[in-house]
Amino acid sequence: MTNPPWRERLRYAFDNLLSRGSIALLGWLIVIGGVVVLSVSFITWESGYASQPTLADQIWTFLVTTLISWDPTEGLPWPTRVSMLILILFNLFTVSIIIGLIVAGIEGKLYQLRRGRSQVLESDHIVILGWSTQVFPILSELLLIDDDRVPVTVVILGDKDKVEMEEEVRTRIRKNRRIRVICRQGIATDLIDLKITNLDFAKSIIILPPEQNSNPDTSVIKTLLALSNNPERRNEPYRIVTEIQNPKNLQIAETVGKDRVEFVLTGDFIARIIAQICRQPGLSRVYLELLSFAGNEIYFDPVTTLVGETFSESIFAYENAIVIGYRPENGNPCLKPSPHTILREGDEMIVIADNYRQIKFWDNRERIKFAEPSLSNKTVGKKPEKFLILGWNEQAETIIQKLDAYVCFGSVATVIAEDNTIAQETNPKLQHLEHLSVLFQTGDITDRQLLNRLPLQVIDHIILLAYSDNLDAEEADGITLTSLLHLRQIAKEGGYHFSITSEMMDSRNQQLATIAQVDDFIVSDRLTSLMISQIAENPLCSDVINELLEPNGCEIYLKPISNYIQLHEPVSFYTLMKAAQKKREIAIGYRCSHAGTKEFQGYGIVLNPPKLKKIRFSERDRLIVIGEDF
Repeated sequence: MTNPPWRERLRYAFDNLLSRGSIALLGWLIVIGGVVVLSVSFITWESGYASQPTLADQIWTFLVTTLISWDPTEGLPWPTRVSMLILILFNLFTVSIIIGLIVAGIEGKLYQLRRGRSQVLESDHIVILGWSTQVFPILSELLLIDDDRVPVTVVILGDKDKVEMEEEVRTRIRKNRRIRVICRQGIATDLIDLKITNLDFAKSIIILPPEQNSNPDTSVIKTLLALSNNPERRNEPYRIVTEIQNPKNLQIAETVGKDRVEFVLTGDFIARIIAQICRQPGLSRVYLELLSFAGNEIYFDPVTTLVGETFSESIFAYENAIVIGYRPENGNPCLKPSPHTILREGDEMIVIADNYRQIKFWDNRERIKFAEPSLSNKTVGKKPEKFLILGWNEQAETIIQKLDAYVCFGSVATVIAEDNTIAQETNPKLQHLEHLSVLFQTGDITDRQLLNRLPLQVIDHIILLAYSDNLDAEEADGITLTSLLHLRQIAKEGGYHFSITSEMMDSRNQQLATIAQVDDFIVSDRLTSLMISQIAENPLCSDVINELLEPNGCEIYLKPISNYIQLHEPVSFYTLMKAAQKKREIAIGYRCSHAGTKEFQGYGIVLNPPKLKKIRFSERDRLIVIGEDF
């Protein structure tokens, strides 16, 4: 065995020295310092350049100069020199202790700040309790808020290191003056940690369930308990929004939440959207725009000059907004009420607009005329539809139930997944459907040969569900994308015209789904985050969206535009609104088929367009309306 190099031996000895503690290190520093002073003094004396008459005087001068950078004892007798040396050493020792205490105090404060334990002094801010990947889409939406609060302040309380949270936010969210994010480390169920966020002065509170938890609803309920039973909380109710994943936990969560709590039932919410959009390609883009703060969204505008008018007259009241309903004073929002409903003082109009602060009334709307011959009375009746559901998760039952409410008798849904026996035996609800027949088949949805054997030529709509119950997001999305690519290739080769709606778990895979030319895709975490963000700003939006998603209420439909107008000449959107009104519907936009696959053109979706601009439409274009029964 060869001897290690001298550098390694020296490094090893130095490591051993440090391991002995500060006393040993101090002793070695004194020894090394003494050797250096003696060596330099001797060399200076022998060279003949000494500044003192004796070697002892020279050593003394260098020693004191080393300690305090100058020699105040020069020329004094030796007893005085020794006394001053004692004072100098005592002074150095005392100053070192003071400096050490100051440094330790500063380091302790910096460590406390790093941990994120200092009190937040903000007001009218949004508090997010919990840390998960949902934080990033929520923050992305909040920075788009168009109001007078610039910047919007968001306080995040998470069980993660403060610096790590701040670093992730800086990495995932582009820097913008419209939002300011403050991170604090703590547990959302701890009353002391909750106090740090200054909840009593917060505008709204968002509770995010933990991701790495088999029962995340339990954490949400415990956080609600901590907020409700805090003895130091304010008397005024908090405005809280959170999500519940298991419907069985909703009742207990509502009981615990004594404040104004809005719950987003995640699975049910996603299932209802999928049930609607799978029959109408492009509808997901409409919901994405309405739920996002970018583009057109839902606002509540107080009734002022419209007091005394009927709802039918108010539909055309705004120049750059579309009326879709109203909210009576102290009542619940009502979409597409009776045309003869009288608007009263204190009511609010529900409108779709791009910018609330720029909404203006249409003063000369009575003078606008439209060509009556341009209208069409064409109608398209319902017919049985054939669905193919590939994949299975806990939302599948709800999707099938909601589809049953939308379709007519004779419709069929074929479900293919790796194992559907449990779904049939433990879900008697699927055995009592009124309009939809459900067939189950076991198979690998990524198997090209299996897909080739399916009668895709008679299928109207395909729904790709993620295996989110048993697989992580990346693996589940991988299976979905593989099946999607196979289906697109089969459709191209066979000339089939079925629509495909795909569920994605991770928003980062959204672009891949777009490349695969899916008609509609649902990104579960993004949609849930958008809904939470909207409710955090305006809780009344929850009632509006929920009504739009109920089969027995008013829904959003994309209907053939030829049902409303003749296609031989250009028409204005004002004319389309009049045509929809005659069918007791409210037109909110249109979809141009030629831009259906172009992302930079919004996939052809145009909400709240200019009312007087004339456009030439084609047979494949759709009018987006709020109505019933399609």
